Amino acid sequence: MPSQHVEVERKFDVTDATINPSFEGISAVARVEQQPQQNLDAVYFDTPDQRLAQHRITLRRRTGGTDAGWHLKLPAGPDTRTELRLPLTESDDVVPEELRDTVLAVVREDELAPVARISTVRTVSRLIGADGEDLAEFCDDHVTAGDLSWREWELELSSGSGD
Repeated sequence: MPSQHVEVERKFDVTDATINPSFEGISAVARVEQQPQQNLDAVYFDTPDQRLAQHRITLRRRTGGTDAGWHLKLPAGPDTRTELRLPLTESDDVVPEELRDTVLAVVREDELAPVARISTVRTVSRLIGADGEDLAEFCDDHVTAGDLSWREWELELSSGSGD
């Protein structure tokens, strides 16, 4: 059975020259903890006509980082997605049945196959509140997909931290 998480995040396109933001002066943030750098490798799956993408659904198998495994992200609002997670399986290119069944109404009889591979070098800063609670994660990502590379930021609220 997949675990379920609510993901509230925003992504930002930035250049290599963009300086990371400072979180000093934000009253809710008591401190920032730098995490070890992560090397992530993700293979994205979809139908030949990219039906999942058309419905803003993301299905990937990711290695590296703290949440390696299968991730199915379903839209749940403007900045919110419901994420279903399963542990890694022996097969790199066979989507677990539990996740396929969840998107069956969208993909129907079409095969889910790899459509993209993305590698990310991620630097994570955890934003911690005065009571020691996790507020959010700020990720500075250097991303590569084939011959393309770019940099982006991601700010994801921690579970239960409000909006």
